[in-house]
Formats: sequence, structure tokens, C-alpha cells
Amino acid sequence: MLIGEDFSKIVIDINGFILLEPNAFVTDFIMGVFCIYFAVKTYKKRYDHPFIKYWYYYFLTFGIGSICGGFAHTLFTYTGPQGKFPTWISGILCAYFIEKAMIKTVNHLNKNNVLGKIAFFKMILVFLIVIIVISTPAYQQNHKIGFIPVAINTLIGVFVSVAAISMYNIKQAHIKFRYLLNGVLIMLPSFFIFMCKINPFQWFDKGDLAHLLIVFGNLLFYLGVKNMDYKRAPFKV
Repeated sequence: MLIGEDFSKIVIDINGFILLEPNAFVTDFIMGVFCIYFAVKTYKKRYDHPFIKYWYYYFLTFGIGSICGGFAHTLFTYTGPQGKFPTWISGILCAYFIEKAMIKTVNHLNKNNVLGKIAFFKMILVFLIVIIVISTPAYQQNHKIGFIPVAINTLIGVFVSVAAISMYNIKQAHIKFRYLLNGVLIMLPSFFIFMCKINPFQWFDKGDLAHLLIVFGNLLFYLGVKNMDYKRAPFKV
């Protein structure tokens, strides 16, 4: 195990064609396939309630972004840091969709759509911050800092809004929101694993461990969306 620093990147040379971090590609691809599957399963019900619609957008965007992230890792030699931009964009959009989904369950607390407007302007602000960051000389020296605003925004969108609103709805006797809350609790260590660089071993590093937790977290999110009772409040008003 290696903590506080990263293993050297795994390099595969196929007749001069360089592939980096194949382990990251595999776990990114698994993450993406699972989320696209969840999107397909919620596709037909997406217009039954805005809550489902925004979760559908979340799963689809997360899935596509994860697969793009896998290619960005393994083809980094050719695409450079710019190859990660689609994943960063999808991350910002995912946070917005998940916030909108949760806001739709507390409409009685959302007068004049204040919460929705805050979520929208926060999304625009994060996009602007990322643009500013990637325009700085510091980014040219360390491209990883471009992901920091995305990570913080994800922490707020997923770990704060989902957890807070789920706990509120659970207190209102909507027990199925426990799926969403438990999904957050499973995902939460992934942030610290990644930031603290907790690497079990070279072929299963911090990113792979974080991805595995995120897969299980998204599974619980999907089960929550699937098993909600949409015939009663806060969905039926």
C-alpha cells in the first residue's frame, strides 16, 4: 500500500502505440456501463415525475463522462489534459442534475424556485472558475488543479444536497430516501481516498478504489429512484 503519493503510471507499449493506466480505463468503463444501464432502466419513466427525469439525466451524463474519462486516461499521451475536459464538463452537469432532482422533492420549501436558481447559477459559476483555472500558468505546470473546482462542486452537489434533502425526507417518513442517503455514505470515502492518495497497489490504485465505491453508491441511487412511492408526497401533491 502507498499513501500520500502515487505509484508510477502503468504503461503498455503496443508496437509504439502507448496506452497509460489501463486499470483506470477498466474501472471507468465499468462505472460508465453501470450508469448507462441505470439510465436505460429509468428512460421510460423519466416523464412520470421531474425527480426521475433529472436522475435519468444524471445517470446518462455520468455514464458517458466516465467512459470518456477512461479514454482520457489511457490515451493521455495523445490527447493530453484536454482529453479530460469532457469528463470535467459531465461532472459539473451531473452535480446540477442531481441537485435539481433532489430539489423537486422539497417544492414546498422552494418558493419562487429559489433553490433551482441557486443550483443553476452555481453550475455557471463552476464552469467560469474552471475556465479561469485552465487559463493560468499554474495549470500549465500541473493540469490536475483544473479538476479541483469540479471535485468541490461534486462534493457539494452529491454529498451535501443529496444527504441533506434525503435526511429531511426521511424525517418526514419517506423511508425509501435511505437508499439515497446510504449511497452518499458509501461514496463519501472515495473523495478522501482520492485526495489523500490511498493506493492499495499499482494495478488497483486510489482511482480504482474510488471508482468501485462510486459504482456501489450509484447502485443505491438507482434502487432509491426505482423503489420510491411516487403515489404519495413529496411526489404526489
